Amino acid sequence: MKLKIYSVLILFIFTLKLNSQTANTIIFKVYKKMMLANDYSVDAKIKSDIPMIKILPVNAKVYFKQKDKFKIESKSIAILPKQGFSDFSKTIKDTNSYFAMIAGEEMVNKTKTMIINLIPKMDTGDLVLAKFWVNKEQSLVYKSQLTTKSNGTMLIDYFYFNTEPQKYGLPDSMVFTVDVKKFKIPKAVAADLNKTKSSNNNNDKPVKKGKIYIRFKNYAINKGISDKVFAK
Repeated sequence: MKLKIYSVLILFIFTLKLNSQTANTIIFKVYKKMMLANDYSVDAKIKSDIPMIKILPVNAKVYFKQKDKFKIESKSIAILPKQGFSDFSKTIKDTNSYFAMIAGEEMVNKTKTMIINLIPKMDTGDLVLAKFWVNKEQSLVYKSQLTTKSNGTMLIDYFYFNTEPQKYGLPDSMVFTVDVKKFKIPKAVAADLNKTKSSNNNNDKPVKKGKIYIRFKNYAINKGISDKVFAK
């Protein structure tokens, strides 16, 4: 009986280790694909649907350059979570900093994906848990869920239409679902939000979720971007 239990335990540990290795391989391929884009710029149309905040759609320019340089230029206030861009690659690049496990399969936008959970090995960072829905044949992320200490839980849906950005793992549009109570809103918008809250009836029930819709066009990938673009 003891031998049988021992054999089952060995098999479980072996399966767990194999699962982790497979999950790491899938995530690392996603990262490698993203690293093909040394830099890019893209036009973005940002529409925010945040409870109690009235903000018009915004046109912006997004710049990215390895490693982890990221900037948004806009004449208006743009609510755009950084976690879906440069912080995304930082999350997955070091496979030794987290445990990766396959948690099942799911169809996302008519595409078969594998659900992979990433759990940080250390509790010192902002990330609590990351969850990715990945198509392993394409090495594309179709959905992610990031739980952080600073911004709560954020769900991100990725949509791919054009072939060229896909080569670099870049989406044509994204939808962020954010936790309004924890999501960091620009100070100017937050001031308006506080005024709105104070003028509302106390019986109104607060809505916890908000959405941010982003549509990208005119990608310029690996054309070279000066470091001066990112200087404050």
